[in-house]
Amino acid sequence: MTPFDLTTGTDDDWADIYRLHADHRTQAAPAESITTEADYRARLSCLPPSELPAAWAHRAPTGHIVAFAWAVLRSTSTVWVSDLTVAPEHRRQGHGRALFRLIKGYAESNGCRTVAGSVLTEPGRAFVAALGGRESNRSRRSVWRPPLDPDLRRDLPDGYHLRSWIGGAPDDLLDSFVRARAAINDAPRDAAIAPDLWTPDRLREVEQAAAERGNEVRVTAALTADGTVAGFTDLRVAGTQAKVDDTAVLAEHRNRGLAHAVKYESLRLLVADHPTVTTVSTSNDATNTAMIAVNTKLGFTETAIWTHVLVTV
Repeated sequence: MTPFDLTTGTDDDWADIYRLHADHRTQAAPAESITTEADYRARLSCLPPSELPAAWAHRAPTGHIVAFAWAVLRSTSTVWVSDLTVAPEHRRQGHGRALFRLIKGYAESNGCRTVAGSVLTEPGRAFVAALGGRESNRSRRSVWRPPLDPDLRRDLPDGYHLRSWIGGAPDDLLDSFVRARAAINDAPRDAAIAPDLWTPDRLREVEQAAAERGNEVRVTAALTADGTVAGFTDLRVAGTQAKVDDTAVLAEHRNRGLAHAVKYESLRLLVADHPTVTTVSTSNDATNTAMIAVNTKLGFTETAIWTHVLVTV
């Protein structure tokens, strides 16, 4: 196992890594849309400066990468593992455990208490159990495909209006948008996972990283009469695919249909601006029945259940 440099890896190396990723996703969750190689590579390589990634690879005698892991330090307490994949013909040879030891060492060297990730399959759950880890929340992944039914449009209650933008948040909304983004921390989460910390600087970092990946950031927000953000949804577009980054409504504005309104308007504008987009994917905690109900009404259909897992360092 050797470190893999995300910025200098060759095209052949990235083709091997993407093949590991895509083959696993296709087999484990065939109903989910698979990101393109270019978008996958950009997602792993272009991160906000405050997020510190690390990657490792194992090569077969042929020189091809047959096992790969990618992890990122996003907080002082947790290292997140996005990928830890071994080619089927090279499994049960200790490669997965060797990759995890490197991830664990990365976590320890940065003073982190927890390594977190998600698994799709029973073998993945068994692997985590063998490492001494535990299962946590579950996420319901779903996908929406056009067209959008215009009968699903809902009017906002009095005192609210919609505003949409592409790219960075307008300066006049920056502070209230940051507060609204922090409302995502009200969604179900494991007690071992620290809440996301949103500041204006971090928001600008995230927006810049998305631009460097070639993703278009599209936000639709519900504003109060005084022009502050009460709720929003954030879409990221890459080619013919889009995904919901976050949707949240501040506690004092919930149960008024704001989530449905912003998501409908976001999809409407997306279809108008990008008629070639074929899928929009999203993820919700399996216990978040309110948001799942909104997505279901809009036509999102379940594609997979992901199990979140934790290993204490």
